[in-house]
Amino acid sequence: MPGKRKPKEQRRGKPKRKKVSPARLRLAEWTIRLPNVPQDLLWVQEALVLVHWSFQLELLFKLWKQYGRIDESRSQRPWRILCEVYAKLLGMVVQHWVLLVSCWSYANRSLPKAARTVRRHALHLAAVVAHRQLVCKTLEIIQRCLKQGCRIDRRHQQPSTFQLLLKLTEGG
Repeated sequence: MPGKRKPKEQRRGKPKRKKVSPARLRLAEWTIRLPNVPQDLLWVQEALVLVHWSFQLELLFKLWKQYGRIDESRSQRPWRILCEVYAKLLGMVVQHWVLLVSCWSYANRSLPKAARTVRRHALHLAAVVAHRQLVCKTLEIIQRCLKQGCRIDRRHQQPSTFQLLLKLTEGG
């Protein structure tokens, strides 16, 4: 993401009234990833797709922090904060479980859109959690919603990870 790092480096120099060196700005344009896979087991094309895939994991944690707000609390009491963190993490695990059983097999689904859909059904799911048949019916409803929507738009300029993965599997 050189477009974002370069201005960040320039902002770092402003509070101290220092000018950012040209060498540091050039370094901000580079992204270096070192895989620990032997060269004969991984082609360059596959390695580039893995970089995108690892970024997807970072997006998952971002999703948990941004929408699950697992890193926020209004309390000052340590035990309440800890309880709140555990409750939010449990909520994120349940949300992720619903995503896994509902739409994980569809590569062209947007996690933020799908997570929003699951959260819309969270109260309904919580209300029926004691009744196995109702939980199954609720999950079927959520699954239908996720199957119909939450798609990632296809991009031509910068293909998304699912497009790159599909291209690899179609070509291979």
